[in-house]
Amino acid sequence: MNRFRFSQQSSEPPEAPLGGRYQLIEKLGSGGFGQTFLAQDLHLPGNPRCVIKRLQPQITDAASLQTAKRLFDTEAEVLYQLGSHDQIPHLLAHFEHQQEFYLAQELIVGQTLIPELMAVQPWTEDQTIAFLRDLLGVLNFVHQQNVIHRDIKPANLVRRERDRKIVLIDFGAVKQVSTSLTHANGVSQTIAIGTQGYMPSEQLAGMPRFSSDIYAVGMVAIQTLTGMSPQSFRPDPQTHEIQWQHLAPQVSPALIAVLDRMIRYDFRARYPSAAVALAAIEQLIDGSAATHALDQTSFPIEKSVPPPSLDASTTLPWKNNLLPPPPNALSQAITQPLLAPDKPIESAPMKLKGWLSMLTTLGQGQTLRRVLVSIAALGVVATVIQVASSLQPIAQLPAQSPSPSASPSPDPVAQASALLAQADQLRSQSQFQQAIERYQQASALNPKLPEAHWGRCYSLNTLEKFTEAITACDAALKIKPTYAEAWWSKGYALDRQQQDPQALESYEQAIALKPDFAEAWSNKGTALLQLDRSTEAIAAFDQATRLKPNFAEAWSNRGAALWSLQRFDEAIVSVDRALQVQPDYKDALSLRQQMRQRLGR
Repeated sequence: MNRFRFSQQSSEPPEAPLGGRYQLIEKLGSGGFGQTFLAQDLHLPGNPRCVIKRLQPQITDAASLQTAKRLFDTEAEVLYQLGSHDQIPHLLAHFEHQQEFYLAQELIVGQTLIPELMAVQPWTEDQTIAFLRDLLGVLNFVHQQNVIHRDIKPANLVRRERDRKIVLIDFGAVKQVSTSLTHANGVSQTIAIGTQGYMPSEQLAGMPRFSSDIYAVGMVAIQTLTGMSPQSFRPDPQTHEIQWQHLAPQVSPALIAVLDRMIRYDFRARYPSAAVALAAIEQLIDGSAATHALDQTSFPIEKSVPPPSLDASTTLPWKNNLLPPPPNALSQAITQPLLAPDKPIESAPMKLKGWLSMLTTLGQGQTLRRVLVSIAALGVVATVIQVASSLQPIAQLPAQSPSPSASPSPDPVAQASALLAQADQLRSQSQFQQAIERYQQASALNPKLPEAHWGRCYSLNTLEKFTEAITACDAALKIKPTYAEAWWSKGYALDRQQQDPQALESYEQAIALKPDFAEAWSNKGTALLQLDRSTEAIAAFDQATRLKPNFAEAWSNRGAALWSLQRFDEAIVSVDRALQVQPDYKDALSLRQQMRQRLGR
């Protein structure tokens, strides 16, 4: 009979060198998963010191030990890859001895953050921002390797003595190995991974995400500013959000907004990864904190076009010819502020994806897929942004000619702004190829102009050059990772290439950046429905309609999702709501008629 045991190892280090190489000097610490020792490497000149971690899986049966060995080897490979970063300890070796696993790691000379946080005075805002920039830079590398740390806390953050940089330690290899073991009889041995106070709710439930690490970083930062541990904070009884702001009155609204976003109770409202969080910190440092000074309820969003009416022509097939005309909008010039429009901008009619004919199979319980996409087919929000006091039509722009007298060379940034305005006007006139050329010229003059890359992405999507569109959107996101519209447009291009999981991820990034982005929520619902995740799709459509109650396309899509779950009465109510909003919605009218015919009503 297999049984679990709790190891009763001596606290004294073994006298003989481990593996004939590592001589243990003294014990540094211990926990529920093993022990840590200071050691010398006897095989290298000068016998440099290192850290030895002894893992002690609490099992005795051969099958579970083999599983532990396999998981341990996998984790060691991950640690080896991560150790290529200067602020992560290098993995020197991993080996097994007498059913125990050992790691040899680089010794980091320094102190954890615990002594710093025990100081009488909390940190200044500048100190905390510098800390966040340093730590998020390391964490960005970790996330790029598809690794979630899961235990970021002061004890795992070491201030390196030689350069004062933050070194991230303890990647949970011990915990992953120890908590992944399963008894031969099928009983799992599970222990929560992480530390109370630094773990968000989804991690407590065993479903950590990249944004779970962001939560932990935010809590450490708040601890530096308040001098209080996370366990001292009390959540709001209604929203479950952590209430800490009153304990740090010296902190600016801009930094409060960033930290609040990092520690949102709902992981979908947080920064989705370290890269996006780092971009927010960089903007604080660069002095453009105004764009981050709003909380989730008023996070900067551009005014969107009201749901346009449908063209009365025949329904279009899925993935084909779904090309809404661009909104009559202008992108933001570099030197001009964002101005809200005085009134909504009217958009030309937009056709929706055809799926009415698919209803003939729905009564047989098949899942409805490839449902109509919302207003945001090209991932474009119609906005009005003042780029100049007056903008002449392209044909009236004066041609450049050599000046008869000496004059200063034109400013490339100003030239790029003018070209961007021209490109936007061409795009608004559906002259997409010409717009692309202007966008490329603007990017050549000012490579750090994300709006030019996004405008090119939009135009390429319109011309059904989706691979090039993705490249253009990626260029915009490299400059501005917080560009929600670029994530949205990239999602559309991926969607048209039938890369549904990747499209869904892009939509989720857009939502994380703009939680009130109704069109992105609707697109997310469509992507989920395409992945046969109808229940989740309904939740996304519900959010879209909460944000935008008169969002006819979202109501109609929601009806399709309900129908796919055979919730027929609710589906008809949802489509009826779409028609209440937009009585001449031809596709919804046809859909409702077919639904009632299928039900014999």
